Amino acid sequence: MATAPPVISGRVQKSNQGTQVLRDVYANSKSGGFTISFFSAAGRGATDALLASPFYSDYSAVEALSQLGCRVKLLVRLCETTTPEALRKAFQDPNVTVRYYTDRRFHAKLYIVGDSALVGSANLTDAGLNANREVSVVLQRGRDAAFEELPGLYDLLWDSADTLTASVLERYEKAYKTERSGRSDEDFDRKLRDYIDPCEPPNIRVGSDEVSHRRSFLQTFRRKYDELLHPAFTEVRDAFLAAGEHRPEFDTDRIDVEISRFLGWLRVVHAPGESWNDTPLLSKSERAGKLESYRKDWLAAPEVSASDMIQVEGEVGNIRAIENAFGSEEALDALSYDELFDVLIGCHAFREMLRFTQGGLEGLRQDFKRRNSLDAIKKCLTHLALGTGDPIERAYDCIYDERFRLSRFGEACVMELLGWVEPSYPPINGRTIKALRFLGFDVAKMAASEG
Repeated sequence: MATAPPVISGRVQKSNQGTQVLRDVYANSKSGGFTISFFSAAGRGATDALLASPFYSDYSAVEALSQLGCRVKLLVRLCETTTPEALRKAFQDPNVTVRYYTDRRFHAKLYIVGDSALVGSANLTDAGLNANREVSVVLQRGRDAAFEELPGLYDLLWDSADTLTASVLERYEKAYKTERSGRSDEDFDRKLRDYIDPCEPPNIRVGSDEVSHRRSFLQTFRRKYDELLHPAFTEVRDAFLAAGEHRPEFDTDRIDVEISRFLGWLRVVHAPGESWNDTPLLSKSERAGKLESYRKDWLAAPEVSASDMIQVEGEVGNIRAIENAFGSEEALDALSYDELFDVLIGCHAFREMLRFTQGGLEGLRQDFKRRNSLDAIKKCLTHLALGTGDPIERAYDCIYDERFRLSRFGEACVMELLGWVEPSYPPINGRTIKALRFLGFDVAKMAASEG
């Protein structure tokens, strides 16, 4: 007769992959339990994990949760102990979203995995997970009243943090390589400000949670694209790359041309009107099945231009014209208004303006010229396509900043054009978002407008 596994100051959590013991206390010893084992024990059957660790240099806990299918939110401090290598592993994991602070007053070590939470002294470092004599206590939903307060505390920290983007990570890698001396954490913190804007946790001093209007809107904007839309588009792109098939009309080294067209085709042909928002939200595996079905339909369709303003044969040429026009400041500056307009009309979002303009294409040409001077147009587009710094910040400027903003060239136009001129970002417009929602992604709130 089989005997039950011993329960060491905790509960037994069973799964089809074996029996895991979730302790009440972890102290990094054989008798006290190693902190790293909390994540594999609590992660089985959990769907979400909320991790806050000022020091982060070991990906193993995050990896364990991701491999168990958890959606992971990881909150860290950019400091001398947090390594770019571990950050990049988390950043590249499709199940993980990373945000950060730069201020040392972010000191919370809090790990909420499903219905269990670990609170104590352990950071997500090799020493914190395996070697240091840490003490961390487990709280459980339904058993410990204090557990109920933890998700709200985490949300307060998460909502005030900045999003880790490819640009921020690159700057952090440079700072870490150049400025880290090992002499003092304070010295590195001070030098880091030359690379990355400071980000402080809330409630560390009176009024500190009242962030600037621009910063607040910028972070919301960044999260919309970097945490939701960009990963969703990438998931579709990865499916096409894995299949290794494409329509002959899109024989180009830029697969995003076909992906953009595929999503537009989905919106026009299979999700007309408001039907795109009627489909249920799907898990990643469910989305993969639906995507594969429509991908095969796409390949088999006799033509994919139905109800589309831009014919397929012109799509590749339009994108090539955009790449050429925005290849350098000299190339952009040499364009006349008509030449520049003819380039911009290759963006679906800008061409959508025809629906709201009398006189067809020539009517839109004259209306856009009347509203915006050639110098203003070039100033905006030069900043977007060829400016320095974070692409998302440049896009934000072109949408909201009076110095760069154009009339009748709103968010959908800017973000689609950014995708064609900035390799690290996909082209996103209103119909793209609605097609992604139709495929089961949770992006409905992002699809307020299609123009």
